[in-house]
Amino acid sequence: MLGNLVIEFGEKRAEYARRSKPFDEETVASPLRATREADGWSLQRENKNSLRMRRPKRFDEVIENRFWNILYRFGYAELNKGRHFRVVVGKGEDAIQKQVDVFAKDDETIVIAECKACKVPTKRVLQKDLNEFAGLMKPMADAIRKHYGDAFKPKIIWCFVTDNIRWSDEDLKRAADHKINVIQGLELIYFEEFSKKLGPAARYQFHAEYLENQKVPALAGRKVPAVKTKLGGKTAYLFSALAKDILRIAFVNHRDLRDPSGAPSYQRIIKPSRLKQIGEFLDDKKFFPNTILLNFHRKPLFEQTAKDDISSVAFGNLILPDRYKSCWIIDGQHRLYGTTYASEDYTTPLFFIGFDSVTASEEANIFVEINSKQATVPPTLLSALEGEVKWDSEIPKERLSAIASRAVDLLNTRGGGALEGKVVSPGITAGTSQPLNVRSIQDRINQSGLIGTINPRTGEIVHGPCWDGPSEASLKRLVTLLDIHFEEVRLANPERWEAGKAGLLCTNFGVGSHIRLVSELIDYASKELGFEPQAAEVHDLYGSIRPHIEPVLAFIRRATDAEFEARFKVIFGSSGFHEYFFSIVDLVVGVAPDFAPKGYSEFKRLSSAEVVELADRQVKWIQQVVMAYLIDRLRHIYGEDFFDLGVPKEIQKACQTKRIDDEAGDKHTVETYLDWIQLQKIATQKEVRDTVKDVLSIQMQDEGGGKHFYSGWFEGFNRIRRIVAHPGGRSYKDDDLKMLSLISEHLANTLPPSFIEGEFEPPLA
Repeated sequence: MLGNLVIEFGEKRAEYARRSKPFDEETVASPLRATREADGWSLQRENKNSLRMRRPKRFDEVIENRFWNILYRFGYAELNKGRHFRVVVGKGEDAIQKQVDVFAKDDETIVIAECKACKVPTKRVLQKDLNEFAGLMKPMADAIRKHYGDAFKPKIIWCFVTDNIRWSDEDLKRAADHKINVIQGLELIYFEEFSKKLGPAARYQFHAEYLENQKVPALAGRKVPAVKTKLGGKTAYLFSALAKDILRIAFVNHRDLRDPSGAPSYQRIIKPSRLKQIGEFLDDKKFFPNTILLNFHRKPLFEQTAKDDISSVAFGNLILPDRYKSCWIIDGQHRLYGTTYASEDYTTPLFFIGFDSVTASEEANIFVEINSKQATVPPTLLSALEGEVKWDSEIPKERLSAIASRAVDLLNTRGGGALEGKVVSPGITAGTSQPLNVRSIQDRINQSGLIGTINPRTGEIVHGPCWDGPSEASLKRLVTLLDIHFEEVRLANPERWEAGKAGLLCTNFGVGSHIRLVSELIDYASKELGFEPQAAEVHDLYGSIRPHIEPVLAFIRRATDAEFEARFKVIFGSSGFHEYFFSIVDLVVGVAPDFAPKGYSEFKRLSSAEVVELADRQVKWIQQVVMAYLIDRLRHIYGEDFFDLGVPKEIQKACQTKRIDDEAGDKHTVETYLDWIQLQKIATQKEVRDTVKDVLSIQMQDEGGGKHFYSGWFEGFNRIRRIVAHPGGRSYKDDDLKMLSLISEHLANTLPPSFIEGEFEPPLA
């Protein structure tokens, strides 16, 4: 017997609305106000004869609601109602009621989840919980089959969903042995984002991830007409099939999911705006003339009926694999998933090219090759992919960057470290729990020299303290060293660390500065103590610098919020790294007076005139690079007629008028007459904004969340750029400098490489 379920649309919608609220709310009599406030409730509004009060939901309820909402957006037909859903297991007097945190059912699957959370990241032993859950799996499965009848034979997805819990390797192995799927913070964020963007079609990816290699009964013996050939020396099949059949067995290797079997992962997360456009395109009875590229991870069967002896091309029927996650999409995920956005079931076959079991690395290289020639790939994704496609490169600079890239990846995804889940993935909307940027941290590792540097004369690698020969060994040494240090930093003040940007510690500035600190102190200590860093065991290496780091940890431990902000709230783009770092150095010199990293003395002498000069250069750069980038994107969308097709008519007229007023010899191309505030109007057009969103949507610190495109910064910057310059009277307000800092750093981290090099090199230092 099962507890109460919500099945009707209205019931499910109401439950979803209730679970989506971050607060519990209630109406109470006015005299009860003090009692309620003592229990954590706060006043929302005063009614005539009562009070409306609310209280944040407990973290254990929040994790249940987050996962329940994901399954609701996946389109599961039946879900548990409330928090007291129970399954009766056993018979007669031996029957017991087992509480299930989240339950969901569709036509093919059942999801049963146990949810656990902590307020802050905490190591927990889950052996007892896992063993108890595993012991009830068969009785619960029997109860479910009895409830729905023998004709229903579902695949059951057993889940442990956790947040802020650090799993031990032993518990992870125990869960795997029991066939319990562990869904932690990063996976939860991924499926939240994916379900919001894709809706019910996202369920295919969920099934692929957690039902891998299990049979799909509906596809047993499914044949499609095909041609067998060779492409690039690899066996490949050109075939036509229904999108709904391929979706059942498809998997998209998104970097944001970090599936262990998917390394290297390379795909961007899907954009819903493109899916809607594709749905409308298909509704107009249009079709795709090009193929979707995929790779069969389970060898397909081919029934040959004929062969061309000249070309060695064979004709016949391809028997599709009937297993979940057997077909990995290399290119064309938007076209495939876009069919689910058609107003009716899409029954027109699509064309596919399917490779026969190429490696994951070859998949990634195919993806990079295709997208480097076609659609723009976000710079953050290119940075993240360096660790995959340039691993063990013969070019020294690429090899060092690949190690740094993979180090960021490991620090962010493997369990137990202070940086776990702190780096936002390309394509995922950054939340307060993910304050770090992959490109920024990768650059700091490269610049620190911890792995090595490049000799400018020979071009060879000069080995750093973490160099250990093979890339894999050097990576392990680097990750271990940084893990040790950042765990010390986190433990010094866990609350400040978890506060992210607001805490001014776990930020791009903070983490980047600490990476440099570790490198500089190793260099200092090795000279002071006379040892070779590469020869030292990692824990001994960190032990040699630990006494010099203690003043920094002590300050993190004891400083008030005001004291911490006064020291570490910095304002200048990438110069913020220098200011933050040298503020740390100020603490270290108390125990090591001769510790003077390069630039420290000069920084201490930095004058206000230099500050203004740097701000001036940043203003000029922002205007120049935003204009160039926006025009480049308009050309990408509309071609050479971009000004006529992509610029509003009133702006076109204004620019033409300015051009007419210029003398014949002084006339420029019409787009050069665009004003700054006109750029904002162009960028926020419906047809343009999604193309430029990653770069030009910049959320200011005082802006709330939830906007599709943040454009208010254009207006704030417009005011800053009009500051009048004259000797002695020129000054920027503190808020102006902070805004320049935020805009400059965002643009430097998100613009394509061609817009931050050469003439466009950002003035960040």
